[in-house]
Amino acid sequence: MTLFLTGICLLALIIGLFWLKDHLQSPVLARLAYSGLIARLAIVGAAFSVVGFLLILAGLAEHWSA
Repeated sequence: MTLFLTGICLLALIIGLFWLKDHLQSPVLARLAYSGLIARLAIVGAAFSVVGFLLILAGLAEHWSA
């Protein structure tokens, strides 16, 4: 569950960064939002979310089968 929530929070922060960039119209935030680091963090957040979701499903399947 922790892995899933970490991925969701990371993705929410990245979406928040893009919203803030559009709201403030800051060139500094635009450079940060479109940087390679943020793209890599988005991939890590998505991977954490998927792996965490699969772990949750595996736990539920184990609980239901027992």
